Amino acid sequence: MDADYPALADFLTRLHPCEPKDAEAIRRFDAGRGEHHVRVLAWNVHALVGKAETERSRQFTQPGWYGLHVHASDPELRAVLEQSGMETLRPLNPGILHTSVSEDWPEFGWLTARGWREHERMWLSWLDLSTFEPAAFAGRRARSQAAGIEVRTLSELGWNGLDKARLEAIQRRLYGLTIELLSDVPTTDPITPWPFEVWRERVLNHPDFTPDGPLIAVQGGNWVGLTELYLPRPEAPGTLHQGLTGVQRAWRGRGAAWALKLAAAERAKIQGWQSVRTGNHTVNREMLGINAGMGFVRGPARVVLVREWET
Repeated sequence: MDADYPALADFLTRLHPCEPKDAEAIRRFDAGRGEHHVRVLAWNVHALVGKAETERSRQFTQPGWYGLHVHASDPELRAVLEQSGMETLRPLNPGILHTSVSEDWPEFGWLTARGWREHERMWLSWLDLSTFEPAAFAGRRARSQAAGIEVRTLSELGWNGLDKARLEAIQRRLYGLTIELLSDVPTTDPITPWPFEVWRERVLNHPDFTPDGPLIAVQGGNWVGLTELYLPRPEAPGTLHQGLTGVQRAWRGRGAAWALKLAAAERAKIQGWQSVRTGNHTVNREMLGINAGMGFVRGPARVVLVREWET
């Protein structure tokens, strides 16, 4: 129910203050779900004390994979909620359960003790823009400039003011580049791309999308790479989130990835943001190396845990 969202956001924020939640952001995400999703809330009189959530995730789309996410400070209540979630999923014939926790949460040890095992790990990192000095990376910029690579926003590439047909053409060009780069991201599981129409609805039609967010690496008339900058989440004001950063294989080794990351950080600093947040799979050594070289500081890892369904 809509009336429960403020209590849910408050409960999750109190449980894990390092990851504050916003009621409207949760509601908007729920509105975009297209498959199975059930949330069960546990109340103590008028206080929310736990939740169990089951879902078909946007990330793990393999047949038989279902998310089971349990949140409560009391381990006994966690066990009750876990069982509730499993009963919800039983009629769906699940094969693999997955959940996501921070490695420093109490839930991590509790879940691994109950048979959940690590499936993949992602580092979350932050760049403090007050200490980031773009001039220190002049040599990195010179390499990409020597290769004729420039970084442009979608607005600068003609996104605005197009008729319907030409707008869809440039949207499909962005979609094609995004899907190509996603297919090369080092991950534990291959990424299953959304169809164009789903991607357009979830990304381009999202109220926070702006054509000044994505930055495109351009060489001549070619789009050879991109990085994504998202407006700050309500629960993290002052912090921009950086999503996918990638370069086409044919253009790697010419400084394009560095150019994209540096351009994004410089734009964010000029615009007055305080920090940039990003996440990378632990097997993505090249991007982790760029982040470290720029001054990104790692926080606790986000870990995906899985377990086989037990009949």
